[in-house]
Amino acid sequence: MPTKKNFISSTSEVSLDIKEARIRNDRQAVFQLVRELVKAQFNRADEELTKRLWQDVADRGIDLDRVINLMYTCSFHEDDNEMTKVDETYQRTGLVG
Repeated sequence: MPTKKNFISSTSEVSLDIKEARIRNDRQAVFQLVRELVKAQFNRADEELTKRLWQDVADRGIDLDRVINLMYTCSFHEDDNEMTKVDETYQRTGLVG
């Protein structure tokens, strides 16, 4: 006779999963904004687009130092792994790299 397994996750586990999902989504949004800034500011030298993107960073309340750190510390902005390592180091320590 098969036993019925009750799976009830605790509220703390669920809220932790939700928090981790938010962090991942937030991180991806920040990475995309950083990529757009790098293209606008460094590749195209598009002053108007750069201003709009920096305004978007400010409007969203994103940490300016975080964005600057990602822009200048990452060699390959399309590499999510590199961006994640740099961002996690910054988030954990407040230090670049």
